[in-house]
Amino acid sequence: MIRPTTLYATLLFYISVTMPMLQLSSCASETELLKELNESTEESDPIPNAKITNFSFLSVDNDGLTTDIIGTLDENTKTVYIELDPLVIPIEQLVPTIAISPGSTVSPTSKTTQDFSHELSYTVTSDNGTKTTYKIIPSIIGNICTANLQDSGPIKVTANNQRIENLYIRTTNQHGIEINNYTGVIISNCIIEYTGAFMGIKFTSADNLTIKNCSIKYVNAPAKGPLEDAERNCIEGIGSKNIVITNVRVEDGSTGIRLNQCDDSVLKYIEGHNMRGPFPRGQLVQYDKCVGGLLENFSVINDRDIAWTEDNISIYKSGGQQIKKGLIVGNNSPTGVGVLFEDQNTEGARGGYGGIVEDVDFLEMGNGVASSVEGSKNVTFTRIRAKQIICGDLGQNRGKSTSNSLIFAAFGTTANTGGNKIIDCIIYNSCNPTNIVWPEHNFDLIDYKDDIDFEPRKPIVLNFTCPSDN
Repeated sequence: MIRPTTLYATLLFYISVTMPMLQLSSCASETELLKELNESTEESDPIPNAKITNFSFLSVDNDGLTTDIIGTLDENTKTVYIELDPLVIPIEQLVPTIAISPGSTVSPTSKTTQDFSHELSYTVTSDNGTKTTYKIIPSIIGNICTANLQDSGPIKVTANNQRIENLYIRTTNQHGIEINNYTGVIISNCIIEYTGAFMGIKFTSADNLTIKNCSIKYVNAPAKGPLEDAERNCIEGIGSKNIVITNVRVEDGSTGIRLNQCDDSVLKYIEGHNMRGPFPRGQLVQYDKCVGGLLENFSVINDRDIAWTEDNISIYKSGGQQIKKGLIVGNNSPTGVGVLFEDQNTEGARGGYGGIVEDVDFLEMGNGVASSVEGSKNVTFTRIRAKQIICGDLGQNRGKSTSNSLIFAAFGTTANTGGNKIIDCIIYNSCNPTNIVWPEHNFDLIDYKDDIDFEPRKPIVLNFTCPSDN
């Protein structure tokens, strides 16, 4: 760096030597020359920087990886979050690739094998000695069981963007996890066991919430039949936008996932077992006054001698939902159906008309497979397949179907205004083959076959078992 006194001495020498030329040509003023020298001085003295700009594991460096793993960098907290599956890769011997700010170094160095089964620290040092330390926090997926999670009681979220990870939560006297008016929360790699008049996870005004890699079970349920009341859902959300729920198992709750005024949610890889009700609950998923939403890659298996179902998937006063790639087995409600759109035009309804049910298989239905009723319309049922329809007692002495085992329904809308469609569907060996579609005038297209057997889709089976458990 040039000191000010040296700067002016240099300047005066330069002017005395070049004065004749300056007088003849007036090529540069003293002010312009000072500006140029100051600019060159500033360029030679950059602001120190010591940052990690990217942290990843590349498939070319790590056996078992088929795609690169990119860490999530939080510069504010100097934290990098990474998701690792020990059943796929040896997490105790991973090679990271670390990008840092120019002129800096990092320790441990990039491409050095490390044990990422626990939290690590990396320190970046700039060329002038400034240091910044980053925490590398791994989230272990695909290997979630009580043996490798930290025991915890119930949790109430206290900040935006809070992360709740790697916990075994047991609760008898409040919700497993409760969120009120905080956004960006992430819940991952948790097993939640709850009981009493509470929920596994309950959230309100929690936009951009993510729930992933979790098992949520209501414990102490009766051996069969309904729970004591209908307010014991595995997950319940109110007034929250852009919710993502993925790789989640729900079991024995009043309802698996209930969303009330939760717009544009994404639910993927949902595994459900034995929804317990009682009415008006009993669903794997219920949308209530929601705008849009995707449910894709899901299954629910209800043992009709244990579960106490209503509709398997209920879309109430909601519009625009897409229900795709699923398997629904077991419904013992005399009034419940597999997927139900209803009341899209009544007071309080949101989202307008319409929806999609596509590539979903239905087994052991009694009262109905798929319906668009009571003011709902413009719903499309595509490549639905159903068999083992029940005409007799539905289980647990709940009686027989009130619809005489109807398959597709579209009542409660003025004739010829329903706009619903049945496209490329299969109904095999129905117990009441004359009762497939009613009323036909509320379907613009009816396209199904009734003489083709099929192998049902495989259920979703998420892994919450450690190798040591086998």
